[in-house]
Amino acid sequence: MKLLKQRPHNYYPFLWHGFWLAFTSAFTDYNTVLPAMIVRAGGTSFHIGLLTFISIGFPLLSRLIFTPFISSRQAKRPYLILGISMRIAALAGLGFTIYLFTSATSLQIIYLIYFWMLLFTVSGAFAGLSYTHLVGVSFTGDERKHFLVTRQFLSALALAFSAYLARLILKHGTFPNNYMVLFFMASIFIFIASLGFWALREPPEKRTSATFTILQLLQKIPGLLREDTNLRYLILTANSLSASLILIPFLTNSLKHHFTLSGKLVGNLILFQYLGMIISNYIWRRVSKKHGFKGLLKIAIVMISLSPIFGILILFFNSEPLLFLLFFYLGSAISVYKIAMEGTLLEITTDENRVLYSGVYGLMNIIGAFLPLFIGIIFHLINQNILFVAFGLFTLSSLFYLKRMHYPVNLEKIQ
Repeated sequence: MKLLKQRPHNYYPFLWHGFWLAFTSAFTDYNTVLPAMIVRAGGTSFHIGLLTFISIGFPLLSRLIFTPFISSRQAKRPYLILGISMRIAALAGLGFTIYLFTSATSLQIIYLIYFWMLLFTVSGAFAGLSYTHLVGVSFTGDERKHFLVTRQFLSALALAFSAYLARLILKHGTFPNNYMVLFFMASIFIFIASLGFWALREPPEKRTSATFTILQLLQKIPGLLREDTNLRYLILTANSLSASLILIPFLTNSLKHHFTLSGKLVGNLILFQYLGMIISNYIWRRVSKKHGFKGLLKIAIVMISLSPIFGILILFFNSEPLLFLLFFYLGSAISVYKIAMEGTLLEITTDENRVLYSGVYGLMNIIGAFLPLFIGIIFHLINQNILFVAFGLFTLSSLFYLKRMHYPVNLEKIQ
C-alpha cells in the first residue's frame, strides 16, 4: 500500500483511461475495420482515401485551429472532457448509421460514416492537445517513463481482449449488424474510459497562459523549425513514416481482388495485427532500456519502410497464412512507432511549450494529412507495385534525419 501512495494522483486515472480506451482500438481500426466497412458499403479506393484523410489527415490540420485556443487556456482538463464526450457521441451515432444501412443508399451511408468519423477524429485531436499537456505536467523524469511503460502494458492486455472480441463479432455476425454492434460497444468502452478524466487533478500552471491567434501560430512555425533542430528533424521523420503507414488501408482494399473480404477474414486481420502490437511490446521495452527512444525510432523506420514491399509479396503469393503474418508484422511496426514518437515528443518539450509543439508537430505532418486523398485518386492510375516500392524507399530515407537528431531521449533509458 505504501508503494501505491507514492504514485502521483493522476497516475491511476490516466491508466484507467488508457486501459479502457484500448478496448475501442480494434473496434475502430482504420487499417482494417473501417476500410473493409467502406468496401462492403460499395466504396472504392477514392472513398477509402477520403476516409483515411478524415481519420488521419484532417485531425492533424485541425490542430491549427485548436492549438492557439488550448494553449491560451489556464485550465485544460474541461476541454479534455469535452473532447472525449464528443467522441462518445460520434461512435454512438456511427452505430445508429449502420443500423439504418438497409433503409438508405450506399452513398448516403458512406457520407454519414464520413460525418461521424470526422466528429470522432477531430474531437480526438481537440482532446489530444490537452491530454499531452496534462501527462507532461503530471509526471516528470522516471515517473513519466514508468507511466508510459505501465500504460503500454495495460493497453496491451485490453487490446488482446478487444481484438479477440472484435474477431468474434465480425466472424459470427452478419453485415451490417456486426459493425453496428462494434460501434455501440466502442461507444460504451470509451464512456468508461472517460471516467478517468473526471478523477484528474490539474496541477496549477506556473505561468500566465500565452494567447496567440492562428496567424501568429503560423508566423511562429518558421522560427521554431530554425531554432529547434530536434523538432525539425522529428517532423521530417514523421512525414517520411506517414508515406508508408498510409498505404495500409489501401492494402486492405486490394485484398478484395485476392481474397473474400468477409467478416471472418477482417476479424483475423485485426487479431493478428493486435497480437503483433502486444507481443512486440515486450521486445520494445527491452530494447528501449539500452538504446532509448532514438533506438526505437530507428527500428520503426526500418520496419515501416519494408512493410509496402512485404505487402506486394503477400498479394503475389495469394496466401492467407502469409497475410496474417504480414498484419502481425504491421502491428509490431505500429507499436514501436507509437512508443518512439510519443516518447520523443514528450521528452523534447517543456511544460511551457508542449501544447504549442504538439500543434506544430501535427500541423506540419503534411504528407500524413494530404497523401490519403492523393493516393485515393491515383491508386488505379499507377502500378500498385511501383507506388509501394517508391513509398517504402522514401520512408527509409528518414534514417538520414534520425542520424542528425540530438535530443535528451537518446541518452535516457526506460526503467
